[in-house]
Amino acid sequence: SLTVLPPRSQASPPSPGYVHYKTCKVRSLRAGSLQRLVQNLLVEYEGTDPSYVPTFLSTYRAFTSPEEVLDLLLDRRMERVCDEESLPPGSPVPDTLRVQRVVRGLLQTWLERHPQDFRDAPGCLRLISSYLSRDREGTGRDPHSPLLHLLQSLGEEEEEEEGGGRARSPPLRKSARAAGEGDAETPGDNRTLLSRPPQDVAEQLTLIDVDLFQRLQSCHCLGSIWSQRDKKENRHVAPSVRATVAQFNAVTACVTASVLSDVQLRPQQRARVLEKWICVSQYCRFLRNFSSLRAILSALQSNPIYRLKRTWAAVSRDNMNVFHKLSDIFSDENNHGMSREILTQDEIPLRRVNSARNEPRPLQRSASQVRTTRRAQGTVPYLGTFLTDLIMLDTALPDFIEGGLINFDKRRKEYEVLAKIQKLQLTCRHYVLTPKPEILQAFYTHRQLTEDQSYRISRTIEPPADSCPNSPRIRRKLTKRFSSLLLGSEVFGSKLNDDRVSPSGSCSSCEIDEGLIAALCPPEAPTHRSSPEPLTPLRDEPSRPAASPRSPMSLSSSLPVYNQQVADLCIIRVSMENTRGNLYKSILLTSQDKSRVVIKRSLLKHNIEPCQPDDYQLVQLLAEGKELTIPDSANVYYAMNTSANFDFVLRRRVRVS
Repeated sequence: SLTVLPPRSQASPPSPGYVHYKTCKVRSLRAGSLQRLVQNLLVEYEGTDPSYVPTFLSTYRAFTSPEEVLDLLLDRRMERVCDEESLPPGSPVPDTLRVQRVVRGLLQTWLERHPQDFRDAPGCLRLISSYLSRDREGTGRDPHSPLLHLLQSLGEEEEEEEGGGRARSPPLRKSARAAGEGDAETPGDNRTLLSRPPQDVAEQLTLIDVDLFQRLQSCHCLGSIWSQRDKKENRHVAPSVRATVAQFNAVTACVTASVLSDVQLRPQQRARVLEKWICVSQYCRFLRNFSSLRAILSALQSNPIYRLKRTWAAVSRDNMNVFHKLSDIFSDENNHGMSREILTQDEIPLRRVNSARNEPRPLQRSASQVRTTRRAQGTVPYLGTFLTDLIMLDTALPDFIEGGLINFDKRRKEYEVLAKIQKLQLTCRHYVLTPKPEILQAFYTHRQLTEDQSYRISRTIEPPADSCPNSPRIRRKLTKRFSSLLLGSEVFGSKLNDDRVSPSGSCSSCEIDEGLIAALCPPEAPTHRSSPEPLTPLRDEPSRPAASPRSPMSLSSSLPVYNQQVADLCIIRVSMENTRGNLYKSILLTSQDKSRVVIKRSLLKHNIEPCQPDDYQLVQLLAEGKELTIPDSANVYYAMNTSANFDFVLRRRVRVS
């Protein structure tokens, strides 16, 4: 809306009683063919829809490739069409110089904001260079052109990689590890990770997370890309997200091993180890590093550590209060409303750091902490929250509408989430942290335990018959598993056959090269058992979503949720019977879906080709081992039992000859 002001010559004191407004119509493209969407890039580059270009450049990988976009963008016929559309009816078609300037500006924006698109498709650089050589204004021959400078920089990187010359600067994770390994030969340097000050450990974990988060490509987080990572042909999809998840798992494994490795420790000594990690996690909170904070809490809430009742009973009350307060940040109440709200807040005020009553005393007196709090303005989020929203959007909204047009409204909603990631990436420039190779070396070379090893050691430390009434009462809502609805797949009860580390040290795991996705959320608190076998619960019973209003940053309340039917929609989880572990896939169910449609969709998600829906039947898993077989002709939405969990299994039919 625009305020209409009177001319200067007739200016009068503003009236407090009313204000004149002028309504302006904004042109917005909701859906279209690929050619139309690319054409609209040139129209809206300086048009009335400023969000169109960044939305397209951030999400186009979900429905096309850089080569296709560039071919359409540099097509001479596209220039004439855009010139004609930008003029009033009946006007003569002018020269295309203006459109060429728009194309150059668009290419520069693309190269600046998404250079990785051209590293992944180096042939695109040659197309742009060829286009500039034909430019009428001679941009391709101007040595001071920013666009030409960007092309030269990316071209040099490509030549270095092809010729085996000087490679690009390696990620901090690799370079720091190399530096640490070089220093490891120093005699007498055998100190463990926790022998360093907690704030130093937190800073080095933050240093790694900042480097990975800044290298994160937001398009890799799109639900249509990340949810397809388990297919064989997509083993190398979304490497920047996988790297973040791998670091999360490394932190979780480090915490688990440091608590459990020494079986000779007394409960009071092991409690001091827990307190040190609680202290490290609090420093991560001060540094606004929610990725490592969540990883540490996930490890402390995992089965092998959670069940150590004598150890938890020896943890001081102040540290337990801190532990519970930090755990509250990741509560799933109100669609993770607290963690979403914290991401938008400024850094922790100094007065809160100094006046908190339940914080450990070393944190209250630390001058280093005061300096850190003053300078640390960046934020490293817990990436699982954004993956949740993007996979939910991808599940709930169609890619195409009637007529085969690309649903660009869906891309706008996805960009709202990606824009938050990109904004947080910019804040990471404010971090001022110095690498300490000895701490990085201690972290990278820390002992790691498999899931089974962790649980066996835990049972050795405290046999199952042992009990203590003072064990920590971690709230159930804080320790629920990251639903397969949100991350696309989840495996419960599967066991690792090698020395690789499980996602959270708990009894749920995915394939290790999938980044141990279940680690992105702490597991359900275990129930005590006296059987000699390790705890391997096949299912956790998720609680139903809270009925309270959602956070302003959360998704629209009209989106479907798991275990609840809302607006004729819901999300169910479907697994295949007789498979290794229980691999769930989330399915969007409407009030119009029949059994055959749901079975076919589930087979496609499980990558079972060719799909034969008639060979399977859909069965809902109820409590106490009961089942509900959905009839072939039934409407699943109305036939299912809504008082039970929305968990289903596809079972092969037994053909009677």
